[in-house]
Amino acid sequence: MKSLLPLLAVAALTLLAACDRPAPVREEALRPVRVVTVSEQRAAFALTLPAEVRPRIETRYAFRVAGKVAMRAVEVGDAVQAGQLLARLDPLDREPARDAARSQLEAAQTEARLARVELARVRELYERRYVSRAQLDRQQAGADAAEARVRAARAARTQADNEIAFQTLRTEVAGVVTAVEVEAGQVVAAGQPVVRVARAGEFELLAHVPERERATARAADAWSVSIPALGTRRHEATMRELAPLAEPSSRTYAMRLALRDPALADGLALGMSAIVHVVRQAQPAFEVPLSALYSVDGNAHVWRVGQDDRVELVAVRTDGLLDDAVRIVGGLAGGDRVVTAGTNLLVAGQRVRPLEAAPAPEAKATR
Repeated sequence: MKSLLPLLAVAALTLLAACDRPAPVREEALRPVRVVTVSEQRAAFALTLPAEVRPRIETRYAFRVAGKVAMRAVEVGDAVQAGQLLARLDPLDREPARDAARSQLEAAQTEARLARVELARVRELYERRYVSRAQLDRQQAGADAAEARVRAARAARTQADNEIAFQTLRTEVAGVVTAVEVEAGQVVAAGQPVVRVARAGEFELLAHVPERERATARAADAWSVSIPALGTRRHEATMRELAPLAEPSSRTYAMRLALRDPALADGLALGMSAIVHVVRQAQPAFEVPLSALYSVDGNAHVWRVGQDDRVELVAVRTDGLLDDAVRIVGGLAGGDRVVTAGTNLLVAGQRVRPLEAAPAPEAKATR
C-alpha cells in the first residue's frame, strides 16, 4: 500500500497540470452566402389589353308614365333621327283622367265668373252704403277662392294633357338603336327602360384593367390603339375615365379611352374589337431577386454585406415586382452587395463568406 502512494501523487499532479493548460479555441466556420452587386437599371412597363368599340353616350329612353305598350316603331340596329317615334302607350288609360280635368276646369271657371258678378254687385251696394264693409270683404274672399280653384283646375288639366303626351316616346338626338327591352302589349312602369339609343358619331374604347395594373394605366398619358377591322395602322387615344370600383364578377376596372382622330369615326362600328397598348418608362431602380427580401414587422429589408464581410439589415423601398425580381428605389446605392440566399439564417454583424453572382442584365418588363 505504501508503494502505491507515490504513484497516486504523480497522477494527481498530472491531472492538475492538464486542468491549468488552456483548451484550444475552435473558430466557427464562416457562413457562405450568395450575394449580388447591384447597379442602377431602368425598366419599361408595357401593358396590352383587349378593348371594344362602344358608344360614348348611350341613352336609355323610358316613358314618364305607366301603361300598356300599344306599339313599338324601331328595331335593333335602326338609325333614328331627332324627334323620331320610338314607341307609344295605349291612350285609353289616360283619356278619362284628361276629360275629368277639363270638366273640373269648366266648373271652376263658371263658379269664378259668378263670384266676380256677385262681387261687382256687392261693391256697388257698398258704395251706396247699403251693405257693410265686412260683407264686401267676404264676397271678395269668395271671388279670390274661386279664382284659385280655376288655377288649380287649369294645372290639373295641364298635367293630364302632359300625361297623354308622355305616352309617346321620341328620340332627342340622332343615333343608332342598340337595344329594345319591351314588346307591344307589355305593361311597363314609369321610368322602366324601353329603348337604348347610342348617339351617332361619338365612339370610345372600353377596356378592363386588372387590379395590379391599375397604377400603370392611370399614369399613362397616351395609348396606342389598333383596330384589326380597319387595318394595321395604329391610332392614338387618351384615357377618359377609369372606374374607381372593380366589377364584382371579373375584379377588373373599366377604362374608357377617347380616340384623338375625329376622322376615324367614319369607319368605326359599334362592337368592333381593338387592342390598346402603352409603354411607360419607370424610374431608375436596383433589381434584385425576390429571395433577397427580408420582412421585419411587415416592412421590406435586405441584408447588405460590408467591406469587412459583415452583414447589416437595411430597410428598402420597393417599386413593383418583375417576373422573378423586385425593383428597389430606396435604401441601396450602386455597388452595394446584397445577400440573395440564406437570409433567414443571418444576424446583424455576422461575418459571412460571399459567393458573388453575376449581376442581372437590364430587362424590359412586359405585362
